[in-house]
Amino acid sequence: MKAGPLAQWFPRGTVTRVVGWFARTRLSRLAVAIYVKRYGVDLSEAEKPMTEYRSLAEFFGRRLKAESRPIDDSDGAIVSPSDALLSEQGSIDGNVSLSAKGVRYSLSMLLAADGSTTSSFDQGWFMTLYLSPRDYHRVHVPVAGKIVGWTHVPGTFYPVNARGVTSIPAVFTRNERVIIYIATDAGTYAVVMVGAFVIGGISLVHVPQVITNRRPASVRSETLNHPIAVARGDELGQFNFGSTVILLFPGQFLEPNSQIATGSLLKMGVRLARRKGAPYGSPVAF
Repeated sequence: MKAGPLAQWFPRGTVTRVVGWFARTRLSRLAVAIYVKRYGVDLSEAEKPMTEYRSLAEFFGRRLKAESRPIDDSDGAIVSPSDALLSEQGSIDGNVSLSAKGVRYSLSMLLAADGSTTSSFDQGWFMTLYLSPRDYHRVHVPVAGKIVGWTHVPGTFYPVNARGVTSIPAVFTRNERVIIYIATDAGTYAVVMVGAFVIGGISLVHVPQVITNRRPASVRSETLNHPIAVARGDELGQFNFGSTVILLFPGQFLEPNSQIATGSLLKMGVRLARRKGAPYGSPVAF
């Protein structure tokens, strides 16, 4: 099923920018209670009472009480970067590698990169995590390492819920996204943050110069001269309204059959899988 003419014509970028603007205004705080009720947000986990948020955007990007998201500290654990549904996972087969609801799409298109980058993920593993409107929308480090580079790929803003992924071919390669590369002793993995309709804003803790949902824009990449060390569970960035995170791991990175089941509902910090060869109890070393 493909997106119809109306979906192709609809000014998604403009609507996304307008909604984003409104969500940052003080007036939008009146919508917070409606949002909480509509999506069943668990307020007991929030760092502050609902009445203290100055806008809908501030509430959406809310921090949580530290004790509400313990980070799995077992040896070799790869943890979930966010609250999410693990909607897809599987092996990466060359360049035409990833699957979304049975539709295959190109790794080079997703990363806006050539074979020198994509080849390292051949025979690796991907995980697609969908963040619903009720979820906590900050994204954290799955495996300790060093941020060695990033890419910002402008694009459109199709929905990335189950219907959007099914009806819009290769939607993750068409939407705006930011890719963060993190090097470890077992290889370099990627965290791909994908924007969506009414969810254009992505901000990064360590790369504040990346500004999304602005036009005109072109693909930008940077290899860091001074890589940034990050620990498991450290904050990487946030969606200023939800979306999808795709994790890409190189071959021989994951312990076979250590992954949790597709369809699992996750909390940030729970274990997704184990690193291959990492003895239980040993930290990542550099």
